[in-house]
Amino acid sequence: MAEINYSGLGGHIAAGKPSPVYLICGDDGYLRRRCLEILKLKYGPDALPEFNYNEFDGSVCTVDEIAAAADTLPMMASRRMVVVKDMDAASISADQYRKLELFLGSVGDNVNCVTVFFNVSVKASAKSGDRQGAMRNLIKKAGTVVNCKTPSPAEITDILLSEAGKNGTQLTRADAAYMVERCGSDITNLLSELAKLHSLCGGKITRAAIDSNTTQSIDVKGYMLASDIISGKRRDAYRILEELFDERTEPVAVLAIMSGAFIDLYRAKLASGERRSADDMAALFGDEYKGKEKRLGFSFRDSRRYPLPLLREWCGMLCRTDSALKSSRVDGKILLEKLLAEMFMAAEAAR
Repeated sequence: MAEINYSGLGGHIAAGKPSPVYLICGDDGYLRRRCLEILKLKYGPDALPEFNYNEFDGSVCTVDEIAAAADTLPMMASRRMVVVKDMDAASISADQYRKLELFLGSVGDNVNCVTVFFNVSVKASAKSGDRQGAMRNLIKKAGTVVNCKTPSPAEITDILLSEAGKNGTQLTRADAAYMVERCGSDITNLLSELAKLHSLCGGKITRAAIDSNTTQSIDVKGYMLASDIISGKRRDAYRILEELFDERTEPVAVLAIMSGAFIDLYRAKLASGERRSADDMAALFGDEYKGKEKRLGFSFRDSRRYPLPLLREWCGMLCRTDSALKSSRVDGKILLEKLLAEMFMAAEAAR
């Protein structure tokens, strides 16, 4: 039938007819959970939920159990609902997978039940992605796939403003966008910060309150650390590194965020050499840069400051430090401090 994103779910529901089967997937956990809540509220049983609602753990249940629940007539209600959480088609037996194919192939004939396959997490079996993809296509053919991709900063800002409005919290769009920029894109964390600010500010949130009472995300701090290295701000870089250590951030996590920033810089340098723009690069890598267009623009700007050999040298340093963090007994903090010193020295030598 269709594949939609979270923002398209409202229009799908407004059309008035539920799909017989849904798959809720995608990399944003908050949106996945919210989709399930919306579907349960709209299409869940309108009477006797104890008899007309079934929930299965997809990692241990059988397809026969799911099919039997879906085929049971609703009791004193207009429909039943069956929810299957985290079924990894790639990890079940061949016999169970054949039964799953048969079930999904016939589910469109069932007008008495809405079946929802819900991905609690985004992890999948390492055995094979083919079955999982085939299961997705079968559900898409028979019903609706709701792909909860990571929303853009503007979409997250809208979610914050909507939640603030529900609670009677005064928050401007500019300050909501600033919260996303400062605290990161994790919606669950942002809503927690919003509730905290509402309590502390008496319902009117100011920029000063955001600065004083919210915590910058690790991603934001890691990117600022990389930016200070690129800009030659030695003192600021070590200050941020010390803050991350004080917050007990794992050195591997710090290095991963830093590496992402320098990979962006290296790619931007190569793209500029081929007379390609930030838009070209975003189109080439697809969802990897969705919602990160501003950051990508900074990478193109900063890449002009350094020669390509230095960027390659920096990437090599990051790679060697990554190997050392994962194999050496040396304290990770020392390895990161050493890395910063080497990167600053390399930049000075290249001038």
